[in-house]
Amino acid sequence: MAYFDNNSTTKPLADVLVAMQDASAKNWANPSSPHRSGGHVRALIERAREEIAQTLDVEPKQLTFTSGATESNNAVISSIAKRQDGSSNNILLSSIEHPSVLETAKFHFSEKIRTFPVNSDGVVQIEDLIELIDQKVPHLVALMAVHNETGVVQPWQEVAQVCRDRGVWFHCDATQWIGKLDPAGLSSCSSFSFSAHKFGGPKGVGALVSNKPISWVKGGGQERETRGGTENFPGIEGMRVAWLHHCCSGYSFDLEESWRDAFEERINYQFTGLKIIGRKAKRLWNTSLLCLPEFNNLDWVSRLDKLGHVVSTGSACSTARDQPSTLSGAIGLNGAESRRLVRVSASTATSKRDWQSLGDAFQKAYIGLQTERKNDGVISL
Repeated sequence: MAYFDNNSTTKPLADVLVAMQDASAKNWANPSSPHRSGGHVRALIERAREEIAQTLDVEPKQLTFTSGATESNNAVISSIAKRQDGSSNNILLSSIEHPSVLETAKFHFSEKIRTFPVNSDGVVQIEDLIELIDQKVPHLVALMAVHNETGVVQPWQEVAQVCRDRGVWFHCDATQWIGKLDPAGLSSCSSFSFSAHKFGGPKGVGALVSNKPISWVKGGGQERETRGGTENFPGIEGMRVAWLHHCCSGYSFDLEESWRDAFEERINYQFTGLKIIGRKAKRLWNTSLLCLPEFNNLDWVSRLDKLGHVVSTGSACSTARDQPSTLSGAIGLNGAESRRLVRVSASTATSKRDWQSLGDAFQKAYIGLQTERKNDGVISL
């Protein structure tokens, strides 16, 4: 099975599974307990915090362990909502943010949300954002570092500088950046979030990094009284191991990007009318979002699955809700086109042969779908 849905979730690294099993078997004591066993687990949690914080160039106290980026994004927006003073009661979001940002913002801010657009490649235009900020200074600006469907890299560094110059809080959802690209510079954001399962770690654990304390879960003194509840040490330890693995591996993926590009060249030749979303923009080395000229994306996913290749229709969150993501409208796709979107996303374990095999599979799937459509029109007597 060739797995090409890594922007949704990655396979846990073997060392991560071992670390989590050891943590569960040997260090299961409550880290808030006053005895030696509890203190030992507490020390291991702090080791993980310090090691991850050091690679991000932030202070350990700025990093709070969470259940993942969705919780972290919720925490930031709900915290900003509590600080409204009436004089600056709006927030600015990109039109392509993840539902964990958009839906939370709608809940807390309703009509006080303003959005800044993207171009046809799905890239935010700095000039548009600056104009909107200067028209009415917001409480918060939010922009993801990399779009989870297109893989398009956003100008978050420039946005961070614009917001810093104007004293505006800038939150960056760095879920698709961390583990795939160099995290240097993320410390310039007011806050940012990420999830371990996007880079070979376990599900259900991630972090929020903030340059000011944010408290959102009451009921205990854990995480420096910001997030009550007993810490998930096996998950934290698994994330630490995955994190160090990627930091040691480096962030040069020119070869992997060339395999993706060769795949795109091939299927672009095979399918007349194919659109590769964001192809002209800077993208992650692992991602290709295809708007196929024929057939529903779920039909493509099913057919490719039978051929041993796992792909996605786009955002897993949108698929689960049976609703299109915000991307389609933002980049000008119509309803029919949005239903033909297929996302391909590789990992560091994906080989050149995997990409070549995927190209073969798309061709076979196309022939199979054409045959199926033809047979559907045959009436048996």
